[in-house]
Amino acid sequence: GRVEVYHDGKWGTICDDQWDDRDAEVVCRQLGLSGPATLASEGDYAAGQGFILLDDVACVGTELSLLDCPHSNWGQHDCSHTEDVGVRCSPESNTVMDGSLGPPVRLVDGESTKEGRVEVFLNGQWGSICDDGWTDRDAAVVCRQLGFR
Repeated sequence: GRVEVYHDGKWGTICDDQWDDRDAEVVCRQLGLSGPATLASEGDYAAGQGFILLDDVACVGTELSLLDCPHSNWGQHDCSHTEDVGVRCSPESNTVMDGSLGPPVRLVDGESTKEGRVEVFLNGQWGSICDDGWTDRDAAVVCRQLGFR
């Protein structure tokens, strides 16, 4: 289907500039699928609406997440929704891997977008995480998932 990413509280599409099967494999891997993947032809899936969040994504193919790949700054693009990228993960050879990146996370009620209470999106709603046993390692994972280095 059409690839969308969640960033800064909103979903948006990705422009297909420079995309190839290596980028598609990273998307499938991020979704927890292993195996070959292909880039869909332009127009195979309906065009998105709203924000175009990424452009010029250039994965090597070994990354675990699109955020590990070089890309333009968030929201900077020279595209229209006719260029929204689509991907096909191979159903015949893909198997669900353990340790996918999990559900979307966000930080709320902080003084900036880089701090706050951690919430996860499950079953159609946002909820808080209990801090029992929480360590700096857990915080580092959340920050990496949000694209902070």
